[in-house]
Amino acid sequence: MKNDIHRSFEKIKAEEELKEKTREAVLKRLDERPRQKRGIYRFSAALAAAAFVLFFGIGSYQIYFSESSYIDLDVNPSIELSVNRFERVIRVSAYNQDGKEVLSGLDLKHKSYKDAVSILLKKIKKKGYLKKDGIISVTVQGKKSVKSSEIKELHTEIDQCVSGHEVEVYAVSKTVKKKSHHWNVSPAKYLAIKELQRVDQTATVETCRDHSISEIKDYTKKCEDEHGKDQQQGQQGHHRHGSHHDH
Repeated sequence: MKNDIHRSFEKIKAEEELKEKTREAVLKRLDERPRQKRGIYRFSAALAAAAFVLFFGIGSYQIYFSESSYIDLDVNPSIELSVNRFERVIRVSAYNQDGKEVLSGLDLKHKSYKDAVSILLKKIKKKGYLKKDGIISVTVQGKKSVKSSEIKELHTEIDQCVSGHEVEVYAVSKTVKKKSHHWNVSPAKYLAIKELQRVDQTATVETCRDHSISEIKDYTKKCEDEHGKDQQQGQQGHHRHGSHHDH
């Protein structure tokens, strides 16, 4: 029975040799596809997928097309990349209209997530979405815990791609990802809105979703400053009242 379990496990396990063969035989081929011939590519991709199943089995095919992590990019165009365990993009979606415009004409599937992020940022910058004082917010949520080294590496990649801009890259929990997905906003924007609600209880996801994270954070700071002034004035008034009472 122990041997049967071992064989069953090995049947679906992606070994190092399989990973390398997969990268060389399928992913590299997909990376080199002609961009102009989209119709031909779709047919070729279907053949590649079929070949993948034949050579590596249905279990391995399912492994390749299973999400291992999610990378969400928000500059106001808000975009989600679903990434497999081979660090390849298997699905792409936009949270808003700006995101859809950025994705229009791009084919990011089967690219490494680093290449995909680089391509997205270049187009975002080209289309004028990346303001001088804007923030590039990137969150990572993985089925396994995200290593700090992976966050640092992604941060470095983004810095090299669009230097001179404020960049924040951090991991988020499955709960945050799920809640942000419910509201159809990126995790970074969801957290920015929650922070705003701490100082402005009238703020809602609906009223804030179309604003950039930079705008939301600026407004949060403004509310915090006003709240601080109100507290200071209240304390001064209390002291004046106490002095008058002593006399």
